[in-house]
Amino acid sequence: MALSMFSKIFLEITNICDLSCEFCPQTLRKREFLSRERFLLFLDRLAGFGRHLYFHLKGEPLLHPDLGDFLALAEEEGFAITLTTNGTQVAERAPILLGAAKLRKLSISLHSHCGADNVDSYWRGVEAFLDLHKSAAAFPVSLRLWNRGAGQMPPEAARLWELIRARYPAAGEWDSSGAQAKAIKLDNQVFLNQADRFSWPGLALPQGGTRGFCQGLRNQIGILVDGSVVPCCLDGEGAMTLGNILDEDLGKILAGPRARAIHDGFSQRRLVEALCRTCGYVRKFD
Repeated sequence: MALSMFSKIFLEITNICDLSCEFCPQTLRKREFLSRERFLLFLDRLAGFGRHLYFHLKGEPLLHPDLGDFLALAEEEGFAITLTTNGTQVAERAPILLGAAKLRKLSISLHSHCGADNVDSYWRGVEAFLDLHKSAAAFPVSLRLWNRGAGQMPPEAARLWELIRARYPAAGEWDSSGAQAKAIKLDNQVFLNQADRFSWPGLALPQGGTRGFCQGLRNQIGILVDGSVVPCCLDGEGAMTLGNILDEDLGKILAGPRARAIHDGFSQRRLVEALCRTCGYVRKFD
């Protein structure tokens, strides 16, 4: 497998989350925050493999007590950062987020509101952040919701949808049966995006066919908080661990037999790993 720069490197700075959403299984791994020492080591060993970090895999990155420091350190090393958050901490962390020089994008998974105690208080926190962002919109904010069925919001999002429309009347475009746009601009640097509803793949799920293709190990890799290297952002439990970046050079890990087998299998439209055969994002072939 020829080594190249990845367009996305998913770097899990914590696997701890403050919500228990039904669509996101809780990790079975040891719960931890990435240390500053380990983070610096990760940055050093990722040099030359990509310049765009996603502080996400499992867990809520905005919970990390050193988030501001991590953003600054990554920026110093020339990395751009994208953050995906469940939205519960955006108001509290607004000074850090709005002060980050190379934060490329912030995605707020609004469907996570179902794991919060109260949707109104959840939205008030998001709104407080949006108010601050409005006066210093240095990066785009994507408000993401599950795909609609037949032009309608999922029933569980009904109250949240009322609150969104009260702030942003333009969101009502989605209520038109003929309007199926993937994204709507709500304000300067604020967008409402449809997000694909998905289920995390898992080894306990029914196996699908063996024919398919994925961009894992082509445009992306993932690094779990303990240093485990995985092929993609959906291997949240390290079922396809290729090696550990703390112990071995990333180039050697990617040239290893398991990584080569996965990569070459995709080239031949074969799914060699059991986890891939349970994944809804894999492009399937008959």
